[in-house]
Amino acid sequence: MGKIMNVMMLSCRKATELMEKKLDKKLSTTETFQLKLHISMCKACSDYQSHTTMIDAAMKDECDQLPQVHEECEELKMRILKDLENEENKEK
Repeated sequence: MGKIMNVMMLSCRKATELMEKKLDKKLSTTETFQLKLHISMCKACSDYQSHTTMIDAAMKDECDQLPQVHEECEELKMRILKDLENEENKEK
């Protein structure tokens, strides 16, 4: 049972990584389950997810209003996604 709990439960660090990943990519079924389980039991991560979602929405609104900023936002987004993929590959 302990091994199952270790697989199912995420650290707060891993949960925040998945929250950030979820903003731009679809999470796997396992990741979605793990994240929902963690958020249901961790108030700090639940609050973090709410704030992150709100900030992301505000940034998207700003980026959409200014073409030059929109281009810079897209470049930054692509660099972040590339870094996330590199981190995932390192963990495997």
